[in-house]
Amino acid sequence: MVTTRIAPLLQRAGWPIAIGALLCIQIAPLPLKLLGVLALLAVAWYRPDITLPLVPATAPLYLIPVALTATAGIPLHEIVLLISVAGWVGMRWRTRQPIVTLSKADLWPALLILSATASLLWVLPEGRSEALRSWRWIIVEPIIWFLVIRTAIQTQRITTQTLIRVLVASGATVAGLGLLQFVGLDLVPWLGSKRAFSDNIVAVDNVRRVASVYGHPNNLGLFLERVWPFAVLGIMVPAWRTRWSWPVLVLCAIGLVLSFSRGAWLAAVLASALLVLANRGAQLLRQKPWLMLVAVSAGLAVAAGALLARGTNVGSLDARVLFWYESLTWLQQRPWGLGLGQFYFYHNPEYGHSIIDPSLIGTSEQYAAHPHNLILDLWLNLGPWGLIVVGVLVVRAWRQSILAPQASWPAITAGIVVVATVAHGVIDQFFFVSDLIYCFWLCLVLIAVDREPVTRL
Repeated sequence: MVTTRIAPLLQRAGWPIAIGALLCIQIAPLPLKLLGVLALLAVAWYRPDITLPLVPATAPLYLIPVALTATAGIPLHEIVLLISVAGWVGMRWRTRQPIVTLSKADLWPALLILSATASLLWVLPEGRSEALRSWRWIIVEPIIWFLVIRTAIQTQRITTQTLIRVLVASGATVAGLGLLQFVGLDLVPWLGSKRAFSDNIVAVDNVRRVASVYGHPNNLGLFLERVWPFAVLGIMVPAWRTRWSWPVLVLCAIGLVLSFSRGAWLAAVLASALLVLANRGAQLLRQKPWLMLVAVSAGLAVAAGALLARGTNVGSLDARVLFWYESLTWLQQRPWGLGLGQFYFYHNPEYGHSIIDPSLIGTSEQYAAHPHNLILDLWLNLGPWGLIVVGVLVVRAWRQSILAPQASWPAITAGIVVVATVAHGVIDQFFFVSDLIYCFWLCLVLIAVDREPVTRL
């Protein structure tokens, strides 16, 4: 009797119930948090098409964990993931169907897990907890979500439109919170205690940069540059256009501007140019893929010129060059890498292992947790084999989307996101942050369901 009442209710009002449950879990007192968990579990049990897309959409809150006690917390996206997977497993068990479908290409995610697990063998004692968290948050859980969401799309339980629109709505929300910060209304503290040292508004040389829910404006730019191409897709392709497409696009544009991340601006402009090129000259792009290399190289040259033009007083080029030199020195000594999540413990002289340049001591750069380069970051965290695995995933995404004949617009856009964020990753983060890694696997999902053959296991 209860089941016959709940199922129709969730069919009609599943989204409002899920959003209300998320708010309860994030900001309400503990008894209401538990009520929110139960409500979200009910939604996941009957409507996994709602809860599974909410995992990457809630990942931007990773620095504002759900408070369980005065000192303990868990990220909202991890709670949503656990509930979503539990609901999905329950639904597949009830219908006597395989939990996930696998393909030969899943060898690469498996090798990524293997590389990350091997890197745990040589982590520092003081960095072991961080390594295990990174192994769970950055490697294992996103791959589990990738396998489940791919299966859900392939079995027509979830549409790619839902997945993309939920991500874009998340980007618009994050950008909207940043806009409110800029005009003097900061709602982010209502979401919980942010585990970051910087302020929500960073004033540098008469420029006010907003961080929104993040610890730094650059992270806001990194997320929105991944959302931006999908927002543009909603304008460019009539089949994807809704009445919310323009407001969402404008909010994402404002958020990108207010982040004042020139790397994010580069990625957004590059992605937009590639989208236009794919729309107007897709055949040319596939026949002459070197045009994309030219576009990326030109964009990187412009970015490097902008950094040089700023000078050392307001730019970060000098610090990044020092990071790169330091990382290369470590790789000469430890070609197998430092271990997952260990850069901070080797870089910060407080832990006694550092070869940091003396000019960085006493500045905010002393506390950097990554070397601001995707190749060095992947190698230091996962070893050369992990770098190869991610490289293969990126190249496969490029070939199976942008260069593939008859690829769908979601797949093409996902490939463009990967290319544009790799370009930005040359001088910034690319992989080892919760929201970025879920965006990465989301793009691979959109590409995989477009053309990948499936073997049921």
